Amino acid sequence: MRFVPVSVVVSLVPVVVLAADARVSLLSKQLAGSKDPRVRAQTVLLLGQTGSAEAVEPLCAALKDGESVVRASAANALGELKQEAGMACLKAALGEADPSVRAAMEKALSGSAPPPATGSAPAGHGGLYLNVEPIADKVGGLDDALLTLTDTLLRKKLTDLGASFAPAGEEKKAAQALIKKQNLRGYQVRVQLAPGASEKQLKVEMLIMTYPEQALQGSWNVKASGAKPETLIKAMVPKVVDDAAGDLNWKSP
Repeated sequence: MRFVPVSVVVSLVPVVVLAADARVSLLSKQLAGSKDPRVRAQTVLLLGQTGSAEAVEPLCAALKDGESVVRASAANALGELKQEAGMACLKAALGEADPSVRAAMEKALSGSAPPPATGSAPAGHGGLYLNVEPIADKVGGLDDALLTLTDTLLRKKLTDLGASFAPAGEEKKAAQALIKKQNLRGYQVRVQLAPGASEKQLKVEMLIMTYPEQALQGSWNVKASGAKPETLIKAMVPKVVDDAAGDLNWKSP
């Protein structure tokens, strides 16, 4: 286990989503059935990662979600898909009252994100296939936006390593079959935000196991203080992933 003090500030960047696999039906059911806005926000990001045109309909529906974090995530996902129908529903939703959601919509329409493939494509041969659990709040009472920020930064950093993500609720046999067929390296990732030693210190803890067998591979943590929680999170999340990636040789498929 590592203790790494962090003082550098890492700027927040937009989510870069790569096409994963076309399990749109499963993810759509999860999106419709979840009462937790954090889960819905994570699910729309996964829908965007499928690269499938079939994901446009549930993502457009998510633009009408009652929670702004879900609507913003849906806008980001539609921007990555670059489907004509998705652009149309983004334009139709520009009357959005929340300025942060409207900014996400406008950015998606601006064409700043590169278009992904239109079909389904899990990680390449020998790549990472990750089951990422919802971010846990061990501090207690953290704003949902901080948990969503942590998840977004985590997935962005993992995507940069060439990872694709397993959908929630994936059956063990299905995961094993896909991993074997594509010769992937499967891991389960658990991340939690926890209090540090002092009142203003925050800690990011990450536990990694094999997936779907769940054999423990190790745990890593990074602590930081002296800034707002969102600033600390932006610095700590990439650092803890880099630490784990180096120890587990994730950078060399």
